[in-house]
Amino acid sequence: MEKKRYYNDNIGPIKENEVLALKKALELCNEIGDITQITLLIHTKGNTGYLERIFESRNLKDFFRGVKIDENYPPLKIETIRTFNDDWQGKKIVVAFGLRSKELHKYDDYENVAGIIAHQWSEDSVKDWAKSWGAINLKSQTKIEKTALPEKVVQQAFIDLSNSINMTTGITHFMDEEQCKTYIRALKKYEYELNSKEILSFLTTELNWESDNANDVIKLIDKVNSGGYFKGGAKTGLQHHIKRWKSE
Repeated sequence: MEKKRYYNDNIGPIKENEVLALKKALELCNEIGDITQITLLIHTKGNTGYLERIFESRNLKDFFRGVKIDENYPPLKIETIRTFNDDWQGKKIVVAFGLRSKELHKYDDYENVAGIIAHQWSEDSVKDWAKSWGAINLKSQTKIEKTALPEKVVQQAFIDLSNSINMTTGITHFMDEEQCKTYIRALKKYEYELNSKEILSFLTTELNWESDNANDVIKLIDKVNSGGYFKGGAKTGLQHHIKRWKSE
């Protein structure tokens, strides 16, 4: 089943919106089935304000071990970004309170996550993640407009890269990084737009890159887009790559 993705365009401490996020998690348990845990994901143990408002209590110690509030639903467990991992112990629904898009992309990679509900604290902090996947707005129940795809030649360049490297490790190997740098040099030299948001979305949602590996590519792109420079990558014969990508 395709992963379920929802977001809440909340701003600040609004209990109504926090409760809405939790209710959606309970609904997804019934919709998906076989959910073993609802993970209430926060930055640190001190960021429990969201949950204190929901449960109208400041004593949430038991939730860090897991609490079953209803026999019809799996236990609720508070996790932090330091403790939550892809442990393969059954399917989980994650309600992420106050996390940002970069963090959400990471947890979206987890095989044990069947659904993510992103409850934001500040304006637009989850929108990049939501637009990458076409997530559904909790209030309106409408899909957000997805991030546009890069132009065709840029797409083909990264399809070519994806087919050439070890996708498990991304561009961490020297030769794979060199190839990536060469392709970025070619696209930049011939004035193709390197839109970081579009390329990150394309790598993760269309080419199945893990977010950490995709962000290694984005760091190189951001460097050249900001006028910076990186060492490595071929500096000659770049036109041949462009011609090949155009023909494909």
